[in-house]
Parts: sequence; C-alpha cells; structure tokens
Amino acid sequence: MKLRSKFFLGDSLIIFISLIFIIFAFKTFWHFETGSVVQVNFQGKTYGNFSLFQNKEMSLIGKEGESIIEIKEGRVRFARSPCKNQYCVQQGWIHFTGQMLICIPNEVSIEVLGKTKAYDSLNY
Repeated sequence: MKLRSKFFLGDSLIIFISLIFIIFAFKTFWHFETGSVVQVNFQGKTYGNFSLFQNKEMSLIGKEGESIIEIKEGRVRFARSPCKNQYCVQQGWIHFTGQMLICIPNEVSIEVLGKTKAYDSLNY
C-alpha cells in the first residue's frame, strides 16, 4: 500500500504565516546597529575610547608582545598579535554595536559601542 501525502491550502497558509513571523521576530529582536565608538581594554583597565570614524593604528605591548589594533573606515580589527593561535586576528573586522574581539594571552579586548548597549552585562 503506497501512501501519498497531499499538500493542502492550509499547509501553505501555515508556512506563509510562519515565514512572516520569523521575519518579524528577526527585525524586532536582533538589532544590528552600527557602532560609533571603540573601547579598548588593556590588562583589566580601559585604555581608551576612540571614534570608529577615524583612521588610526595603535600598538599595545602586553605580556606576550605587541598587539596592533587598526581602526579604519568605520571598522576595527586586530591587525597583528603575538599570540600563538592568532584567533583574535582571524576574527577580522567588526563594526556592529556589542561585537567584541579579545586577545586573552595579551589581555587586550576591543568592544564596539553605540547609542544603546547590546547586552546588560558581559563577563570573560
């Protein structure tokens, strides 16, 4: 006995309503605001806040060596870092509010800040 499934109008309606809800939820709950400030933390202290709309390169000498941070065209990244695995460098450019890059061996972190906070708190 061969069972055949039929696609009814109700099935199409449920799929359509589900897609509309997913799109609505995505636009409502996930805000991808472009940041305006970069906060650089070094060895547990705030090293400084810098405008994301400038071209700047800074060098921080930590426990492992020199970390180079590059701010360019509204984005920021680790250009170079002395850590073994280079995870912080491989993450590439960031520019949305709440995004963060961390170089744990050298104790350097970069966070993009904007008009609103993306998170209530963040620990590492």
